[in-house]
Formats: sequence, structure tokens, C-alpha cells
Amino acid sequence: MKNLQNSYPSKLYVETTTRCNLRCSMCVKQTKDARIPEVDMSMEVFQKLEPAFPHINTLLLNGIGEPLLARNLVAMIEHARKLMAPDAIISFQTNGMLLTFELAKKLVAAGLDRICISIDMVDENEILHGGEDIGRIKYAFEYLRRASEVIGRKLSIGVEFVLMRNNAASLPYSLQWAAEQGAEFALVTHMLPYSDAMANQELFNPNTERSLTEFERWQDEAKERGFNLEKYFDVLWKVKKTEDEMEFINFVNERMKAALSDGIPMHLAYLIQWTTEEKRVEQTWLASIFEKAQEIAGKYQLDLTLPPITASYERKCDFVEQGVAHITPTGDVHPCYFLWHEYSCFMDGDSKKVTPQSFGNINDSSIIEIWNSEEYQNFRTQVLKYEYPYCTNCSVVPCVDVTGHNDPFEMDCYGTTVPCGHCLWGMGGVRCLL
Repeated sequence: MKNLQNSYPSKLYVETTTRCNLRCSMCVKQTKDARIPEVDMSMEVFQKLEPAFPHINTLLLNGIGEPLLARNLVAMIEHARKLMAPDAIISFQTNGMLLTFELAKKLVAAGLDRICISIDMVDENEILHGGEDIGRIKYAFEYLRRASEVIGRKLSIGVEFVLMRNNAASLPYSLQWAAEQGAEFALVTHMLPYSDAMANQELFNPNTERSLTEFERWQDEAKERGFNLEKYFDVLWKVKKTEDEMEFINFVNERMKAALSDGIPMHLAYLIQWTTEEKRVEQTWLASIFEKAQEIAGKYQLDLTLPPITASYERKCDFVEQGVAHITPTGDVHPCYFLWHEYSCFMDGDSKKVTPQSFGNINDSSIIEIWNSEEYQNFRTQVLKYEYPYCTNCSVVPCVDVTGHNDPFEMDCYGTTVPCGHCLWGMGGVRCLL
């Protein structure tokens, strides 16, 4: 078990505002079950974080909303910069639409070190995903470059790209365009679908690579014995089975049992679904896009972070492992992006209701006291054990333990009290700026 507990958080994700100037269809705020009030963080609340500032290595000033709408953004950067270590980083992510040259200069002068602009797609006609003209984003890059030069202070500029079926092909060109505008880094992430309508845009294979390897081995054995694994469920539900069909069922059941005893999660229906010829072609297509993206990154010396195409067997919570605490505009302290707000998403063919997990409010207790509280420490310890189930790779998903339809999550089928077995971040599919 990993033991990464520290007396202070290493990174703070501070939600300066939940307001936004855009209404993107893929955004959590547009879901019917989202309960995210539109509010800005006051300077009084922000200043409550002062005890943590000398100890953190990164301050990220964004969350659900658009940081450039936050009324005190420049003042917050300036205030935190005075209290943070010289080599600590202040950053945020933005759609860039509201940036002006004057604002860019103020941000850089105040102490901003890194900024990440969401692009999500640029095609050869210089049209953004959603049909908007690229001009305003192009100016944002220009303003940031010039501001860095005028102020005489280094600013790292990057981009984020949310990968979907209808924009994936544009990834290499989008990265090239961003690099030509001055981007130094790029973060690519799969999407978290927030509705049934968006689920068909998802390209992330939820089966772990270990599960897929095991299943492909079965397929080879099955072919040798004349079995077609794609017909398994058709045969399984037959009332009367022939001797050959019973042999087929036993063949699969024996291997399922052996895999599970070896700790390999197997969701047979998903494995069949994701190993069809159509899916194999699509996954190969995505791999070729990633290869082109890496070539572009190498050519332009772009620091590129790509997500895995298929779920990782070795799960990893970057939020807990890197000592991140998430703060809402009203001062509530949360452990991760996934458990930050009340909303619903769409996973494994059903709606999932997410209940936020808070360990206190900085208006009532010090951020350091909250971080070191027994409840918060126990939560982080449980996360780092990684002993929760692989829910997406379970044949009964989505079950009532994880969907949250009846009651908020209490524990999973393993008896674990952290809701991390059904998390795309932990499997590597969804990435955040850290």
C-alpha cells in the first residue's frame, strides 16, 4: 500500500467561479441533475487558504466555471504569489474568449506561471469545435505571448483537447496549430459523458488491458475448439442446450472463474462488444491518430500528454497521490474533481448520480486542520490502498451501489467506503490539469 500522507496539501484546486460565458453541450453544468449554483469566490474566502500557500507547489485557479469571469482573479494571483515559494506554480485553464491584452499583462504581472486554453478541435478552415471562428482564441495566444515579453516574465502556455468521436481526427492538426501559436504543452483527455446523447461520442475502451489480453487468449483457444465467443449469451439463455453447447458454456465459465481468482476483472459483454471487427478498426484508427499527434509533438517540441486508449489495470488517483485539495467558491473542501459537485454523468449504459464529498469548510476550520482531520486522512488512506472493485469491468454494472439513484454512495460490494471503483480518472481515461 502506498503511504503518501503529508501534513499539508501539495496542490490546491481553487474554484474562483462557477459562472461561464459558454454553454457547451458536453459540460457538466448543462446536465439536468447538476446542482451547481453560479457564484464567485470572495477575497475573504480566498484569504482563508493563506496557511497552505507557503507549503503548496501548485495553485490551480479553476473548476467548473470560466476563471476570466472571476471578479478577483488578478488580486488572488497577486496575493498568493507573495506567500508561495518562488518556484511554486500558479495556473488555470480557460476557454480564452474573454482575454484582452490588458488583462493578459495584469495576469502575468501578478504572478501567473502557466495557462491552459481549451481548444477541443481546430480544423483546416480554422473553425473550433462547435462551429466558432478561431480568431478570438488566436488573439488570446498573441496577447499572452506579448504580455510575457512586455512584463519580462516567463509564461507557459498550453492547450487541452477533449477527445470525442467527432473531433478525434482533428487532433494532430489542432496540436500543430496550437504549437504554431506558441503552445508549449498539450493535455488530451477522454470525455466523461454527462448524458445518454453524449455517450456515443466516447472512444475510451473501459476494459482493462489485462482483461483484454486474457480475453484474446480465450478467443484463440475458442477458435481451436470451434467456439464463437460472440455467441456466448445467445447460447447461455437457451432453455435446452446440446452437449456441444454445454461444453461451450463450461469452457467460458471455467476461464471466467480462473481469471477472477487471478484478480483479472472480466465483463464478458463489454469484452465481446469491444473486440468486434468494427471496434478493433476504430481502436486502430485512434492509435494512428495518437501516433500522428506524437509526431507533431516531437516536431514542435510540444510536451504532449495522451490518455490511454483502454483502461489501465494499475489504477492511480493523481488527486490523492499528488496531495490535491479542491475548494469550492463558498469554501467547502473536497478530495477530487469527481466528488466536487452534485451532478449526474452517464457510465456503463446508465445515469450515475454523483454526491459531492466534503470534509469541512475553510470558513469554519483552517485548511490545515481539515486536511489533517481523521476523516480526511482515512479517506486518502483508503483511496491509496486501491482495494476497491473494478466496477466498469464487473458483469453486474451499473449496480445500485454505484449509480446513486436510490441513496448516496455508502460502500461498494467489497465493503470499501470510498466511491472510487467507478471512476474514469482512476482508470486513466479522464485527465485534468495538475
